[in-house]
Amino acid sequence: MAQRRNTDKKPQLFQRILQLSMGLFALVYIALGYFVIKLKWLMIPLSDNLAYAMGGLLMAYGVFRGYRAYLSVKDTMEN
Repeated sequence: MAQRRNTDKKPQLFQRILQLSMGLFALVYIALGYFVIKLKWLMIPLSDNLAYAMGGLLMAYGVFRGYRAYLSVKDTMEN
């Protein structure tokens, strides 16, 4: 008699790793936005207005990615 492999563990593991990396990168974007505002530097020196604009965009994108990661985890928990 052939043994059945539990093949649905791999997609769950991959999905979990993907969700964790999504959350991690959300935090990275938020931190990068903070440091751009604080240091006024992003590979080149930035003016105050440009630093606030770039930092704000990076932080907003980080929040958006964090929200998407949250929705992904919530969807996985419901299924």
